Amino acid sequence: MQYPRFLELSNLLLVFTYLIIVIIVVFIISKNFIKDKKNKDIFFKAFLFKIIMGLGFALVYEYIYDWNGDSYYYYKNSSALSDVFFVDTSSYFKMFFNTIDQSNYFSLPSYLPYYPRLYDRGIYAIHRFLSVFAIIGFKNYYLMSIILNSFLFIINWKFFRFLCLIFPDKFKIFAITILLFPSVTFWGSGLTKDGFTLSFCFVFIMCFYKLFLQLKFKVKHILLLLLSFYVLRELKPYILYSVLISCMVWIALHYSKKIKNIVIKYLFFPIIIVVFGISGFFILQKTASNVGGAYSSVNAMLTKASAAQYDLKQEYYQGSSFDIGDLEPNMKSAIDILPAAIIAGIFRPFLWEARSVTVLISGLENFILLLIALYIIYLSFKKSFIHLFRIIFRNPFLIFCIFFSIIMAVGIGISTSNFGALVRFKIPFFPFFAIFLLFLCSELKEQKVNKRTKSKV
Repeated sequence: MQYPRFLELSNLLLVFTYLIIVIIVVFIISKNFIKDKKNKDIFFKAFLFKIIMGLGFALVYEYIYDWNGDSYYYYKNSSALSDVFFVDTSSYFKMFFNTIDQSNYFSLPSYLPYYPRLYDRGIYAIHRFLSVFAIIGFKNYYLMSIILNSFLFIINWKFFRFLCLIFPDKFKIFAITILLFPSVTFWGSGLTKDGFTLSFCFVFIMCFYKLFLQLKFKVKHILLLLLSFYVLRELKPYILYSVLISCMVWIALHYSKKIKNIVIKYLFFPIIIVVFGISGFFILQKTASNVGGAYSSVNAMLTKASAAQYDLKQEYYQGSSFDIGDLEPNMKSAIDILPAAIIAGIFRPFLWEARSVTVLISGLENFILLLIALYIIYLSFKKSFIHLFRIIFRNPFLIFCIFFSIIMAVGIGISTSNFGALVRFKIPFFPFFAIFLLFLCSELKEQKVNKRTKSKV
């Protein structure tokens, strides 16, 4: 099959022109609208990093993988859907807003270049979302990448600023984990589901915090929460389930922390946990039944996970598979491989398991985070683990981070047995796991320095 080349001379000039215009606009914004020097520097650098990673992703897929993967088919089908916009605009908007189902499928004209993929909600959704960027980017993969990553960067930047406002002294930690994490930025910058799920996970968390923890009931927060809920539900429902459960834990701990009286706190804490636990279960159950299919129940998800794990172990993945044990579609089997799944989801691939540059970069990141985790354990042994838990429970956001990370790691670890897929599927939770470790390390080191200073005085 002959795949297109997007960097021939005429296209190259167009891509270069788009790139220069976008960089100039961002430079003007950073110079004139961002007052703080620290934010100004990181804004421009992080934007360039995001765009470079997006173009790098495209180059890798075009010249190394020869368009072998989901990204090209997402591009091809979203481009076909964008053609519908010019052929029959009303049909385009019917598909874009997902108003076509089995009952009215055959009401669409017979001459359209694209028809809804009703057999797979996630695939149909990514075609719809990317079609907007195909229209603006003239169906050129590189132009679409530049425009999409400019849009996603705005979301990521908003989330970075949101965290910095809550924890002003953790600027560097958030800059690294949200804006400059190599593997997360690389895999989150292609024409795939991953960039959307990562950024809209950020939107969900921001709006949840503002609505239910800060109690700022603004229309824009409600609309953005619903939009992010919808995007996650359409693309990868398991991420929505994970973030919903974790947010319910966060809100329960947040309000229990506000109770100052120790006796009342310990009396009401179980009640708060039960209330928010039941509420979370009810919301989750309603969401799952609405999603339906392979994500409608725990058993359905285990069946899907078992099938995915089996597929990713096959020989056609060319030695990039790994094995933590076979998963049968039942809870006992899932529990049996749970510890190995958590380790795989968080810390694999190990350095020696890398068979490609992209997996090697992820392996290096995993190795660094493993060293940081061991360093935290070492410091806790020297002081006490009680002190470590005090730091964690003093901040409900840290509990959210580790809770979300573990839930996601379990789901990914038990269902994924291929390193190429693993490094991509990890990106929604990986920044939060890194925040958890770096935050703890920073707090422990800071307290160590303060103790030395006091002893000198």
